[in-house]
Amino acid sequence: MTILGMNIVPETLLRQKVTEAIRASIAAGNLTPGQKLVEREICGELGISRTVLREALQHLEAEGLIVNRSRRGRSVVNIGRREAKEIYEVRRTLEGMIGKGFAENATAVQINKLKSFLQSMRNREPRDVFAAEAQFFTMMRENCGNQVAADFARQLDGRVMILKQMSNFQNISYAERLEELGEIVKAIETCNGLVAGELCMKRIERLAEGVVNLIDEPEALAS
Repeated sequence: MTILGMNIVPETLLRQKVTEAIRASIAAGNLTPGQKLVEREICGELGISRTVLREALQHLEAEGLIVNRSRRGRSVVNIGRREAKEIYEVRRTLEGMIGKGFAENATAVQINKLKSFLQSMRNREPRDVFAAEAQFFTMMRENCGNQVAADFARQLDGRVMILKQMSNFQNISYAERLEELGEIVKAIETCNGLVAGELCMKRIERLAEGVVNLIDEPEALAS
């Protein structure tokens, strides 16, 4: 079991650093869906107490990244097809609201910042697509004018990250993904909230189509 490196930090930041380290390890695939988390091993690897680790795991459990089965202990969540479909249905609605809200509420400075970031994405490696897209939509969330929608979308991030890792699927090329984001930006530039929202929802529908059918059912739901 390999947790991404963690530097020595003051006690007040320790739990946060442990949480971030485990989250990053899940995102990187070092901890895989369904994998049991052995407290003794993690504590030894990170040089922390079980109290600190359990506090971190409780936080990740609240994010939906960890599940706690009383007899089997904690493990990385393993999402089944039905739950994946439900996650993407909710995400579709939220991203539509966020796209519409950003187009209608963002300032010229915020829009230009989003455009500049999209341009910088053209110089990235295709393997960075997931992280880049996540940052792109985080920028939209922060300025969409609907904090509730942004908060709910953020709560889904952990499970969406798991789904991406489980499928590792891309049903269009990196160039096509950039073109897709470019169309969203064009709608935002004209302050056309309806079109921006529809494009964001269409994007999630495509992602769901590619991911959901690759996930097994029902064993993952019982993990």
